[in-house]
Parts: sequence; structure tokens; C-alpha cells
Amino acid sequence: MRKSTLTKKQQQVYEFIKDKVVAEGHAPTLGEIAGKIEAASIRSVTQYLEALERKGLIKRNRYAQRGIELIEDPGTENEFISLPVFASAGCGSPSIIAERTFDEYVTVASSFIKGQGSDLFVIRATGESMVDAGIPDGSFVLVKMTENISPNDLVVAIIEDTAVIKKISFADNAVVLSPVSKDKSYQPIIILEKDFKIFGKVVKVIKVEAEDDYQVVPLEQAAA
Repeated sequence: MRKSTLTKKQQQVYEFIKDKVVAEGHAPTLGEIAGKIEAASIRSVTQYLEALERKGLIKRNRYAQRGIELIEDPGTENEFISLPVFASAGCGSPSIIAERTFDEYVTVASSFIKGQGSDLFVIRATGESMVDAGIPDGSFVLVKMTENISPNDLVVAIIEDTAVIKKISFADNAVVLSPVSKDKSYQPIIILEKDFKIFGKVVKVIKVEAEDDYQVVPLEQAAA
């Protein structure tokens, strides 16, 4: 099954292969790819190709000089979209500054965000208070920037100058931001509505694999 995400380097290699096939009718050599991405060695190139092959984007004939074949028609729109990764949001106490700085990008298949509209961004989760909602420490969270929130949605909320990821509920004039964890050391945050702002609604989670390889996983629904 094809994975929905590519690392930045994998995306660069894939786009170079596709452009070469469209322009010249054949795939590039390993040496040409190495020169394009400024790879330290041919082995680095083969590792990227192995990843693209695992993800179902190419097939390789290891005994041919230009033995790379695209699985899809290179003229079609596949394709991939780079989303900015904002500063981290805490899944523990509200201790992470919510600065709108892009420190990296995550590339996802357009089908992954189909139907979600615009105003999407990615934020890295820190802490373990949302682990039972499928958001472990270090995972990337796809968030839709909106204030249209319903009870029990998972949200990124701004409290003063910090951002937290929590399950939201409402009580009179207060907002309750609850952890989703069996660990009782994590406690709900109760604040007045006027003292915070919704930054967005959690849509999906992207867990980080080894060697900077991203895997999209479905978001587990938090218990009501």
C-alpha cells in the first residue's frame, strides 16, 4: 500500500525522476540524481530510491543503467503538497510558545488532505497527555485553522502566549481542555472563554518513523 507522505529529499528525487522522464523520455542515472540532490554517495541515492519503491511510486531494474520506472503516468497530477510545520504545541502543561515560525515542511499526498479545504498546517506535538487519542510525543498533527469547534473535538488552543493540544468541552462561561491519557497526573485546564483562542482543529496525525520517514495514521477518536 502506498504511503501518503514523502520526506523532503524523497520528494526532490521523485520530482527529478519525473521531470527527466517527461523531458527526455527516460529516467536519470544514479550519478545524475546524486548530482541533482548533492548526495554524499551513490548509496544515499539508492536509499531514497528504495524508499520510493516501498511507497509504490517507482519500480527499479537494478541491472540497467536507467532502470527506474515510474508507476504512474508522469504527466498526471499526483500529487504532493508541502505543508509548513509551525512551532510545537504541548500535550502536557501549557509551556510551549505558539510562534508562527516554519522550522520545516512535511510533504503529503493531495489525496490525504482531500475535502479538508485550505488553511491547513502541521504542528509537532510534545508531551504524552494525548497519547490515548493517538497523539504521542513527537508526532506531527495536521490541523485545520478554524474556530468552528464542537464539544469533544481535539483542538490546538492558545492560552496567553502558549499552545496546547487537548480535547475541548464547554461549561457555562468556561472552557475545559482535557488530556486524553490514562495517566492521572495530567489534569484538565479550565479557563474563561475570554482568556483563550482556538488556533485550529486536529484533523489527522502523522507519526514520525525512523530516519525522518513519515507515515500517516488515522486519528483515534477520543472517548466522549
